[in-house]
Amino acid sequence: MSKWNPLTWGTDIVKQTRNGVMPDQLPQVVYVDGKFDMNLRDFTQEYSADAPALLNKTYNDLLYGAYNRKNFIQLFYCLPEIFAPINEIASRVADATWQLRKDWNDEIDYSNADFNRLFNSPNPFMTFKQFVYQSVCYEYLTGANIEYANKPGTLPRLPENILSWYNLPTDKVDIQKKKYYDIYSATSVKDIILGYKVGDRSFDIDNVLPFLNVDLMSTNDPTAFRSQLCGAELAIKNLLPVYEARGVIYVKRGALGFLVSAKSDESGRIPLNPKEKEDAQKVYQDSYGLRADKNQVGVSAAPVEFVKTSMSIQELQPFDETLADAVSIYATLKVPRHLVPTKDNSTFANAESDMKSFYANVIIPCANRYAQAWTNFFGFERRYIHADFSNTPELQENRKEKSEVDRTNGTVYYQRFTSGIMTLNEWAVAVDGEKSALSLYDKKIFEMLPDELELVKNILNLKSNVNTSENQGTQTQGSTNQLQ
Repeated sequence: MSKWNPLTWGTDIVKQTRNGVMPDQLPQVVYVDGKFDMNLRDFTQEYSADAPALLNKTYNDLLYGAYNRKNFIQLFYCLPEIFAPINEIASRVADATWQLRKDWNDEIDYSNADFNRLFNSPNPFMTFKQFVYQSVCYEYLTGANIEYANKPGTLPRLPENILSWYNLPTDKVDIQKKKYYDIYSATSVKDIILGYKVGDRSFDIDNVLPFLNVDLMSTNDPTAFRSQLCGAELAIKNLLPVYEARGVIYVKRGALGFLVSAKSDESGRIPLNPKEKEDAQKVYQDSYGLRADKNQVGVSAAPVEFVKTSMSIQELQPFDETLADAVSIYATLKVPRHLVPTKDNSTFANAESDMKSFYANVIIPCANRYAQAWTNFFGFERRYIHADFSNTPELQENRKEKSEVDRTNGTVYYQRFTSGIMTLNEWAVAVDGEKSALSLYDKKIFEMLPDELELVKNILNLKSNVNTSENQGTQTQGSTNQLQ
């Protein structure tokens, strides 16, 4: 950080750019502390020395220029049409219940201290939900999420040795490649990448887990990754001038119109003389306006009328335009249309099915991809990481539907068994169960001996089931009567 004189900096910029040379360091973010410096006799301003993310000259540079990753993060914080859909995705992925399960029976392991520690508070500054939210935002905005596991250099990368876990700022990460490499013969990351750097800080490649959306036009270059938002390039480029035009009207940059003379004689209109124009302007500036101490109605000594020269907000229809652009961005990210905020609070008949599809095609696959990568990265012994969405409100209807399907299938399989069409083993396989080695399970009901029939009746409580299924048909009832 350095103190900076706007006038001097501006002069230097003009001089250097005239010679075709851009300065090495340009201010990106301005911090005004609002304090009056008695020595400088002026308010102090402090500027960062980072490269300027927002000094790109065209919208194309904004999305694809040298600072595009910074720009996308900046857009996330200033454009609601970008913040909202990414927030919908990131917050839902983060809301999963992250579990450690045993790989031989899928039972949840609640007692693993290292998992509980890392997946509760991965670092001193955030909870695990915040960590996942940040991970997803980085990946969608910049095209990559790069995570770092902090551990002593002399110890292997095992859960018990990892002290903390961070997302590296993707817009600042320098992925250092080998000078010569063959992408198509590489078998590991080390065949291509030497390491990762953020500023002067280097990160050991063994402790870094990258999630990269490699640019399709980069011939598999791992350092060239692109945001999914580029798929909505035209919508984003359109949003920026729309907001600028709206802002121009709101902040009254430029004249909304002119006061012209209403005086006339037989020869036509008589223009205001310089004194009349000066007096009218002074009276308006001094006495009228929108502030509480100003008058709302103006009185002019000279006859005048107002001629409008600019379009109003209503005439420009920017809200309709931004809505259309928002719909395009939501569609690019596969976020349901009904989640787009609208002024008329429109409802959609298929909103429920859209949410199920949203989870099935976007949220759950994203969470599973992270869970699988973390399982391989941390190497929990005979365990795997699972993202559970069983308690998600939007998916509860699925559980109800599954229960109804299971109940219907159970009735069907019961009828088939009691009708002598299928065996108990065939029934078990049909409901994703395991076959039994007992010979009884490979017999149809008419092939069973009396003692076997009695055993089956006791196990399945067939008599009770028949009494509750009397109205299901004579075929079932007639078949089960043989079990009495």
